[in-house]
Amino acid sequence: MNYALDTSQAQKLGIGVIVGVILLGLLLSFVVTAVVGRIIILALVVGAGLFIWHQREDIAAAARKCDATFLGVHLTPTDPQIKAQCVKVANP
Repeated sequence: MNYALDTSQAQKLGIGVIVGVILLGLLLSFVVTAVVGRIIILALVVGAGLFIWHQREDIAAAARKCDATFLGVHLTPTDPQIKAQCVKVANP
């Protein structure tokens, strides 16, 4: 199994996405002047941030089971011991 992302890259990507979503939300909040619009944007930004954070937290636990995914993309474990164990499981 050879995947494009490993677990540490996906965790860093998750943080980058959270920062991007927050910056986008702040930018849109300046453009949208209505209070209701700002509340909707804030709810979307917080919801997206929580979703990405939850996905990021699950990566480490799933990597130990050789089944790590991030937003549906399969990941290669970063830890060499876990990686070797996953290779043994995949190629008995």
